Amino acid sequence: MSVNHQSDETHVADFPSKSEAVIIGEEKGDDSENLHHRKKWQSNVTIVSCYIANFSDGFQNSLANPTNVIFKKLLGSAGYSADMKTRISNSLIIGAILGVVVLGYTSDMFSRRSGLLFTSSLVVIGTLMSTVALSVHPSHNMLWYFVIARGIAGFGVGGEYPPSAAAGIEESDTIMRKYRGPLFVSFTTLMATLAGPILQIIYLICLVASDNNLTITFHAIYSIATIIPLIIIVLRIFMTDSVLFHDSNLIKQRRSPKLYLLLARRYWWRILTTSLAFFLYDFINFPNSIMSSTIIASLVKDSDIRKTAIWQVILAVLPVPGVMIGAWLTNAIGRRNTGILGFAGYMVLGFIIGGTYEKLSKNIAAFVVLYGLLQAFGHMGPGATIGLISTEAFPTAMRGMCYGIATAFGRTGAAVGTECFTPLQTAAGNSSTFYLAGGVAILGIAVYCLLPESSNLDLEKEDRSLEQYLAENGYSIGQNEKS
Repeated sequence: MSVNHQSDETHVADFPSKSEAVIIGEEKGDDSENLHHRKKWQSNVTIVSCYIANFSDGFQNSLANPTNVIFKKLLGSAGYSADMKTRISNSLIIGAILGVVVLGYTSDMFSRRSGLLFTSSLVVIGTLMSTVALSVHPSHNMLWYFVIARGIAGFGVGGEYPPSAAAGIEESDTIMRKYRGPLFVSFTTLMATLAGPILQIIYLICLVASDNNLTITFHAIYSIATIIPLIIIVLRIFMTDSVLFHDSNLIKQRRSPKLYLLLARRYWWRILTTSLAFFLYDFINFPNSIMSSTIIASLVKDSDIRKTAIWQVILAVLPVPGVMIGAWLTNAIGRRNTGILGFAGYMVLGFIIGGTYEKLSKNIAAFVVLYGLLQAFGHMGPGATIGLISTEAFPTAMRGMCYGIATAFGRTGAAVGTECFTPLQTAAGNSSTFYLAGGVAILGIAVYCLLPESSNLDLEKEDRSLEQYLAENGYSIGQNEKS
């Protein structure tokens, strides 16, 4: 059984203002037990914490670039092998895969807020452990310790995504339903993308201030990465779960295999298509992003660490306008068409860079501009829309679980891509990775054609539709419903 899509003409005025009234505390209703008393500032705290949290997650993901450069300089190619570089890059990803699956489920079955507090705490612990790694002399054992520490942080980073995305879209729908898409992109993809150039600028400043002291620079950037999630924890102490989540959840429902079978039967196609789209995008985007430092370092004369950092800053800045354009396009032409346009640009530029790499490698400015445009298209299209579609396409009661499944497939794609790109780069050269990216983008276009146009969906009507479906099969929804 499939969910009927709602038309674009559905507006906030078509629904009772229950959610908004409850938030500002002006409508009491008849049954005080069913009211979810919240103040409007608590909704704002949720949104603000989403902005900072996604910046923190982007900062964590971007740490792979300077970390690879620092370890290679300190340990040399022999001490910091390609296999170990891949392990360290993948440790965050593998931890994230576990995190999105576990927290996707628990955030639906228990609480968005509790899950977010837990994940932020793990990010702090894992990053603090990483920060002290260079307190001992760099060695093979230290690198394995670092792999474990980054895995812990990765579990927190990955676990952040489902409850944060679910809470963010629910609050956005309550605050400004018409612009929930652009708002969602602004506190997810935009903040994660902004974290990249800001990290690179901090990294460059630390190099200059410390006169290229790599140990001090390492401690500085990882210390900042530890402080940011501490701020998030403070904010999340004051947040509450959304009205949508309070009214439509499975917290007090008996969780039998039949229930999960019913949910899967109703939404299997959306789960499949969003997961596949996530897999394909992360397969090409994540390794291309974290390998950029290695590629640029190989093109910079004498591998000068400061010049490499400057070019990395420029490369990291270029995708930001792409995200801004993508946020606008989500309403202007729709989520699905925005993703298709982004993948099409990624395909064209992937083949261009691959075909002209030998000449481009002799002109680093031209290479960085084209490489930046490639990533800008990726961030504009699937980067801006796949997370949005994966949250809007599912009802509140299972939003975290389904988003978690799709994101887990995405992080699996990132891990597989990282494993594929490094040996491919070694065996066939840097140009081959861009040919692969262009080819995978073609598949991405095909998959995006199968996704729902989620801007047409109304979240409250989706919840009511699922509630009716489950009621017909002997199950109920709502925190105050009896199991």
